[in-house]
Amino acid sequence: MANRTFSPQTDPGWRITPAFLRAALVGAVLLGAAVGFGRPDLLVLGTPLAVITVWTLATRPGGRPQIRGTVSTTSPVEGSTEAWTLRIDEADGAEQFAAYVADRRGLTTTPASGAVCGPLESGHAVSTLRWRPDRWGTHQLLSTRIAVLGAWGGYRYGTVRLPGPVVSTLPDTAAFDATRGLPHPQGLIGLNRSNTKAEGTEFADIRQFQVGDRLRRIHWPVSARTGRLHVRTSFAEQDSEVLIVLDASADFSTADPEADSASSLDLGVRASAGLATYFLGRGDRVGLEAVGGMRPVRVPVGMGALHRRRIIDCLAGIERGIGTGFHTTAVRTPFRAGAVLLLISPLLSQMPLALAAKLAQRGMTVVVIDCFPGDIPQDDAGLAVATRLRLLEREREIRAIERLGVPVTRWRGPGSLDPVLGRLSARPRPRVVRR
Repeated sequence: MANRTFSPQTDPGWRITPAFLRAALVGAVLLGAAVGFGRPDLLVLGTPLAVITVWTLATRPGGRPQIRGTVSTTSPVEGSTEAWTLRIDEADGAEQFAAYVADRRGLTTTPASGAVCGPLESGHAVSTLRWRPDRWGTHQLLSTRIAVLGAWGGYRYGTVRLPGPVVSTLPDTAAFDATRGLPHPQGLIGLNRSNTKAEGTEFADIRQFQVGDRLRRIHWPVSARTGRLHVRTSFAEQDSEVLIVLDASADFSTADPEADSASSLDLGVRASAGLATYFLGRGDRVGLEAVGGMRPVRVPVGMGALHRRRIIDCLAGIERGIGTGFHTTAVRTPFRAGAVLLLISPLLSQMPLALAAKLAQRGMTVVVIDCFPGDIPQDDAGLAVATRLRLLEREREIRAIERLGVPVTRWRGPGSLDPVLGRLSARPRPRVVRR
């Protein structure tokens, strides 16, 4: 959503500033002392203050400023640069304005201080502040306080609070590509090559002509050489069903808040966006479930560009859970034969691997994607020791589940799933047992 405009909810009116009161008071005292004690030096000091006081009263602003803030979009992608435009109109008699963006959580602003100011021309002014979201998520940002000042800063309108928009920052789509198709595809569309010979574009074999074969499939060079009609056969192009399950129960981060580094949940969300974009672009059906978070997120299996945007929007609204994990009954999306479940988790608890083992025992094709950042914090000795112990236990659990036939691969971007998909494609078609 683009170009949303916001206005302040209050009208404080014009008020005398403390600086004006001090100037008027000091000027009156100096002039009174100069007349009473015959001091021309005090008269010289007090005259400018008196002139400023009279000037300020004579040029008192009379209009009611109309203040508006316009955000270029409320659905930016993390890392993109957007605009927050402040506009002041009908401020007759005002000379300048000052604004300060107080709520800059997870934002990089230009200027970095979040403060802008400038003069008004004929009661109008426009100022633009550039901002860039550094992390995905849904937050109310860019809350701004604005003050409009009259001549010599004697009168001030505000400070008024301009409420910021609710910004849903979409996660950056991680780069992903694969050279191997999904195992055991179903359906009749998509780019996955089936093991069944049918209508398609990829060459499979040449065989003798049979009743029902199309004439355009005849391979004339072989037919002329053998004296019998031969036709070309091809592999059917089929689609698969992919369910992405994201573990949002924990968010392990070894990064300094000021450094450009991603936590485990950041990697998981971006990997989910990249996988969904890739498989939807291939014509597959993709669904999403985020388990273990503050609230469950479930997107039914679908396909198309609108379905991709629905998945990305849901990923932007994921909130980290309290670390209690999730149960093995968390995944509730119905499966069909040939579907593939991609479980993305930092594997900091035993529950994700237990869930993967349970689904695999039911005959589902499960791939576990490890999104652990890989670094151990060094600033806290106790946390570093606890993390190393958990990583040792995690390695033992990963080896145990791999012996059950559930592959575990680390997220590395493009090509992360190629070795796993190659091994899975060589297996016989799983038999799904519904219970």
